Amino acid sequence: MQMHMGSRVITARITALLLVIFMVTGMAGCNSQGSSPSNTGNNAEHFRIAVQAMPNTLDANAASSNAGIQIYHNIYDTLVMRDTHANEVKFVPGLAESWQMIDDLTWEIKLRPNVKFHNGSTMTAEDVAYSMNRVIKQEDPAYLIVHSYLLANFDNFEVKDDLTLHAHTIKPEPLFEHLMSDSNVGISCKAYVESVGLDAAAQAPVTTAPYKVTSFDSGQKLELERFDEYWGEKAPFQKVTYTLVPEIISRITALQNKEADFVTNIPPDQEGTLAGNPDIKLVGDVLQMYHIYRINMNNPITNNADLRAALSCAIDRQALADSLWDGKAEAADSPQFSVYGEPLFIADNHDMQYDVEKAKELLAQSGYNGELIHIYNKAHYYTYADLAALAVIDMWKAIGINAEFVELENVSPSEDIEIQTWSNPLYYMDPMGYIERAWAPEGEVATPPINQFVPSEEYIKQFEIARYNTDIDQRVAALKAIYKFFHEETPFIYLYKPYESFGMNANVHYEIPRNVRTYVIGLRAGEISFSAP
Repeated sequence: MQMHMGSRVITARITALLLVIFMVTGMAGCNSQGSSPSNTGNNAEHFRIAVQAMPNTLDANAASSNAGIQIYHNIYDTLVMRDTHANEVKFVPGLAESWQMIDDLTWEIKLRPNVKFHNGSTMTAEDVAYSMNRVIKQEDPAYLIVHSYLLANFDNFEVKDDLTLHAHTIKPEPLFEHLMSDSNVGISCKAYVESVGLDAAAQAPVTTAPYKVTSFDSGQKLELERFDEYWGEKAPFQKVTYTLVPEIISRITALQNKEADFVTNIPPDQEGTLAGNPDIKLVGDVLQMYHIYRINMNNPITNNADLRAALSCAIDRQALADSLWDGKAEAADSPQFSVYGEPLFIADNHDMQYDVEKAKELLAQSGYNGELIHIYNKAHYYTYADLAALAVIDMWKAIGINAEFVELENVSPSEDIEIQTWSNPLYYMDPMGYIERAWAPEGEVATPPINQFVPSEEYIKQFEIARYNTDIDQRVAALKAIYKFFHEETPFIYLYKPYESFGMNANVHYEIPRNVRTYVIGLRAGEISFSAP
């Protein structure tokens, strides 16, 4: 394969990183932005995790982020739960013992009795209705995102008695179990939230989960403690500490120095630094998510469909996967995930092609006149987003596009941003598990104040069919129409599915959870254990 200048930049940067790793081996795993994990514990009583990113809020209803999902799975229970180690999607009772559709627009939910909150109070239907209805009503603007892809079809949750609710939907809901088993609709204690307020409860939530929050330094460090009155099987660890360690090198060093038991986001090119160490092991896989560029369709520069298509055609995704991810990442050729299976996975749809001549042709048609296009990136959030952007900018330069990389501590979408780095995970095993979260006609990206995605009337029509119809053939036809819109309008550029590993103490027994969103760290009973050395 012919290598681009961008690929050579990647190779040079990775070589430099490896040299630095060997220089810092043996040094403490600390850095200017994150803390160093404590050098105490290192056993089943205290489990220490070094993470690449941390959320600023622990209100799962208000934040649907890659950083947050590492935590929310362990500190929130949902009405329905997923078997995280089943080979296929399998739903199991959670806070609800049973659920059934009693008419086209009503689900009856029977709750588990005698479930305790972390403050000792008993959960009732009032708590569940409150947790759901505050999102449906969007009592806080931050609830827009979770509402848009999990509760948009729900009118309200009605209390019938202490252990019974009716969930009233706007349309018949074919994806009820998928939606109700997402950690972002976890249940909170109504009386506690109302007594301390939304902001305080977001920093110290009171839930029913196997771990309770004991300390949270927003965006930096989190400490959990096992909840001994948990209704289910008890958590395996007495204490868990999450610590922000943004740099890959520092996380690796923390693991080598036994300052952490478990570290996240180790890309393939760094695995060699841990090879041969009998005290450490890696558990990795291709992630069920894409790294993407979200393009602002309303920006004066990037509002041209031909220009957006040219940007996409000019990218050699396979070269990025090979040079940046050692060939373990999967280059995107379609905005799909094969894990939900055919016929909903349309195997013959390959609508993302690398074609330099076509890119030049589209660029000429676009009327582009050399305007500077920026790629905005949140520092330390997406592994190697900076290296990928350098390569992509070089590829764009080859067809005559002038682009620049801008890295910030935080990126807030606005009309001034042309392109920003983003990810598109699969939230549940259905095509709508990624389409609705990112590209719903009334979702975060398409509505004020962002308005970066502009769906057509036909797109909205086909979205409704794909989302709510239960006829497989009609759903497949609608999905094809949606992908056709994506191809013609290019509201995003899919790059690749990254391959990353968790690094851990050799005494940790762990498998990456299935049937849940990428980056979930499973710390519940049956998901992880720690044997004595």
